[in-house]
Amino acid sequence: MVSLYIGSTKGYSGKNLTVMGIGQRFLKDGLKVGYFKPFGRLPMKVDSVLTDKDAWFIHRALSLEDPVETLCPVVMTQDMMVESCRDECPGLDLKIQEAFDVVSKGKDIVLIGGAGTLESGKLLNVSGFDVIEKLDSKVLLVDLYEREFYLDVVLDVSERLKERLAGVILNRVEASYLEETEELIRPFLERRGIAVFGSLPYNAVLGSVMVADIVDALAGDVLCCRDKLDGLVEHFLIGGMQVDRALEYIRKARNNAVIVGGDRADIHLAAIEAGTQCLILTGNLYPNEIVISKAEVTGIPMVVVRGDTFSVAKKVEELSSKLRLREKEKVDSGIRLIEERVGFKRLYEGLGIKPLN
Repeated sequence: MVSLYIGSTKGYSGKNLTVMGIGQRFLKDGLKVGYFKPFGRLPMKVDSVLTDKDAWFIHRALSLEDPVETLCPVVMTQDMMVESCRDECPGLDLKIQEAFDVVSKGKDIVLIGGAGTLESGKLLNVSGFDVIEKLDSKVLLVDLYEREFYLDVVLDVSERLKERLAGVILNRVEASYLEETEELIRPFLERRGIAVFGSLPYNAVLGSVMVADIVDALAGDVLCCRDKLDGLVEHFLIGGMQVDRALEYIRKARNNAVIVGGDRADIHLAAIEAGTQCLILTGNLYPNEIVISKAEVTGIPMVVVRGDTFSVAKKVEELSSKLRLREKEKVDSGIRLIEERVGFKRLYEGLGIKPLN
């Protein structure tokens, strides 16, 4: 049995996507796959059992049958944080080991999902580095490609993990850097003994945000089309221009949302005509009934939010980089990307296992 820890040096780097993508491939190749997350930070209850929301989502996505009790043995809650600061949380490493022993029984490979960064959980002595050592795991490092900053952290992790580092996946590589990663970065890392299993280009669908998440994040007031809040927004446009220019930009950008002052009826109507996914009206200003009626007929949600257009735009930009993988369209798109761009033959060789199908 092989255990593979999927970790990163920065939050929201694509760990869950990687777990689901390679997990699906391992299952398709006939392997008996287990999954668990030693330490979680998103508490939820499933049949009165405390677990982690991300772990539960992945567990269901991979259609696994291990007991919920073993899914995430240590979940950070407010009470646990207080207790840990008082040194009243002993034995958590043993709890993780016991859960791992249950999950790994009869498996060919167990995927271990990291939380946040490799340092996360240090407060409880259950950081990624601690777990990797305790469970004698190989490590697959998944991180956003940020040029020289990326190389610095990968080299540092490689020195700390030594032979435990199976290799890396470069995630969310902008189109303008794809050639650089293949011709310069990959050869450099390989010369340093660090296997590169793949580079994943930036994908607009994976970076998209559901309208409902925008509403929640901005505490917006939905004026119409509440049944359309499951739409995905890939691009955010600022509606501070002339109408003819606004029409041109809105029509060019796929699955966009227009952020505009609530008093710009001309832009509202232009965006509705061009088929935007959503209108985000800033300044806590409400449009007239004619605009709302047209949006309702067209099936375009209108959301009124507080704050000026610039500050709202900054918030949604941050939101798009931090939302977790939840929607089926995004999950399917991510799994396809992993299948197409990750070198599974080399990954199998690095892990010392073989596909059975």
